[in-house]
Amino acid sequence: MLIEEKKALHFIDSYQTLLGYAALSGGLLEKAGQNVDGLVLMQQARNAMADDPALLPKALAAMEKAGETLSEDMQQALASLRVGHWIYLRDTTGYSVLMETGDLEAAYAVKCLTTPLKDLIGDSGAIIEAGLLEYDGKIICDGLVSMGAWLGPNYRSGFNESLGEYRANGLFFRDKLLPAPVKKPKAPKKRAASKPKK
Repeated sequence: MLIEEKKALHFIDSYQTLLGYAALSGGLLEKAGQNVDGLVLMQQARNAMADDPALLPKALAAMEKAGETLSEDMQQALASLRVGHWIYLRDTTGYSVLMETGDLEAAYAVKCLTTPLKDLIGDSGAIIEAGLLEYDGKIICDGLVSMGAWLGPNYRSGFNESLGEYRANGLFFRDKLLPAPVKKPKAPKKRAASKPKK
C-alpha cells in the first residue's frame, strides 16, 4: 500500500521544495519565510501547477536560480500530475482503488507515500481531492488530500460494479494515468442585441 520509504522521502522532500518555488513563482506567496499555513499553501501551489502548466517551468527556473535542482525522476513524475476529485472506493493489501469522477472511465491502483489513505481521511468510500502522479513505475497519491463527501452503500455498490467493468475492459491501471480531459474554453458572453437607431 505504501511505496519504499527511501523513495517516499525523496519524493516528499523534492515535491515540497518545488511547491514552495511554485507558490513564489505563481504569486501565491510574496516572499520566502512568510508565515502561512504550509499545507494549504502546498495544495494551492499544486492546484495552480495543474491549472497552469507554464508554472512548472517557472518554478524549476526559480529553483535553478537559487542553486537547487529537481531530479529527472521527479520532473517526469510532475509532468504526469493530475489533480482532481477521485472516488476512493476501497483498499486492498497492496493499494487503494481510486476511480475517475468526470468524463473519463477508469480506475487506478494507487500507492501512498508514508500514510495510507484510510489513515488520512478515516475510512474508504469517499470522494476526495488529491494529486495523482506516475512515479517509480507506480501511480502514487501526493498526500495532499481534501475530503469531499462520503459515499452511501448504494453508490458504493454501483461503483464496485463499474470497477468490475473497468477491469474487464482494460481500464484499470497500475502504472499510468489517463491524460486529463481537455478543458473546453469558456464561451464568450453574449451581448444583448441593440435596437437599430431610427
